[in-house]
Amino acid sequence: EAVSTALGVSRSPIREALVVLSREGLIELTPRRGASVVQLTREDIIDHYALFAVVAGRAAAMAAESLDEVRLAELRAVHERFTVENLENLENLQQLNQAFHRIINLAAPRRTRWLLGHLERSVPANYFEFADGWNRVAVDHHLAILEAIVAGDPERARSAMEGHLLESGRAAAAQLDARGFFDAGPDQNT
Repeated sequence: EAVSTALGVSRSPIREALVVLSREGLIELTPRRGASVVQLTREDIIDHYALFAVVAGRAAAMAAESLDEVRLAELRAVHERFTVENLENLENLQQLNQAFHRIINLAAPRRTRWLLGHLERSVPANYFEFADGWNRVAVDHHLAILEAIVAGDPERARSAMEGHLLESGRAAAAQLDARGFFDAGPDQNT
């Protein structure tokens, strides 16, 4: 009721939003008691990235089998721009990172792309600002992914992509830990 009053909307859309957030595991609904924000753990963060890695690895394997020369050239060009001399321009790096993964993800079927989009939207969007030094690591990871795709090696592409995202999860959890996120109470994590 307080949320509906504060937002100036009826209670029905608030209830619907709470159900959606509950399905996504972000809040816990308790009948006749209300809703509370779920406190994320290190394991939750790492598990999320592990799931993301499996789906993205599948897309990378498909890309290794199906990208034509035009798409391979695009992937190479994006990676060339995603190099050490561009590491200080964080906004540019974020765009290049998205472009690199988008080219790969477009090789996957529609349903896989939908799931990848959902998983991607639920991790930090400004990852290069968020995880210290990750930009330098990502250059090497992207090169390994690119080489496997260009070689047409689906298993190596899958493995490289999965490793990339698993390391991303560990880096994200480490950064959150360093910022005291896991030590804070549930009201302080939102």
